[in-house]
Amino acid sequence: MYNVLCGNGISAQARIGKGTVFYHHGVGCVVHELCTIGENCRIFGNVTLGCKWAENKQPGLPPRIGNNVMIGAGAVILGDISVGDNSIIGANAVVLEDVPENAIAVGVPAVIKSRNVIA
Repeated sequence: MYNVLCGNGISAQARIGKGTVFYHHGVGCVVHELCTIGENCRIFGNVTLGCKWAENKQPGLPPRIGNNVMIGAGAVILGDISVGDNSIIGANAVVLEDVPENAIAVGVPAVIKSRNVIA
């Protein structure tokens, strides 16, 4: 019922670490049931964490999000990739490849703009 009231699709089967916060009640967020999100992450509205889907193929695995990651509003993170600890994903970024630890990824498609940052 909470998902209906807040307009999100955060699966109860997703593994979400202690201290992780979905701001604004997770409005518009979609999290795949097999997704893993680390501890103390900050996730803003309208974020999608899901699988890639190719025509005539089964969907792959969803992303793995490390600890202390900040994901900006409207970001989309797709596929069997990982986002390293202490990274920042910019608002409306489309992440299709791994993001290393302590990095900032922005853009469509997302590119690494900075390394060795503290989220």
